[in-house]
Amino acid sequence: MIGPNIRSARLARGLTLAEVGTALGVTRQYVYALESGRRNPGRKHLAKLSEVLGLQVADLLPKR
Repeated sequence: MIGPNIRSARLARGLTLAEVGTALGVTRQYVYALESGRRNPGRKHLAKLSEVLGLQVADLLPKR
């Protein structure tokens, strides 16, 4: 699941759900849904998430 990777990266950067949401142009509830695994980010949000969190897209994806 991608959610735990998003959450750990967000916490490591010291960002709140609201701060990430603002950077993505979405609500903090949407970011929480991503982190909890209830939603998956689309390509646009995945690319922006990696930028905001200072990671490569591959770093956010689950390891196989």
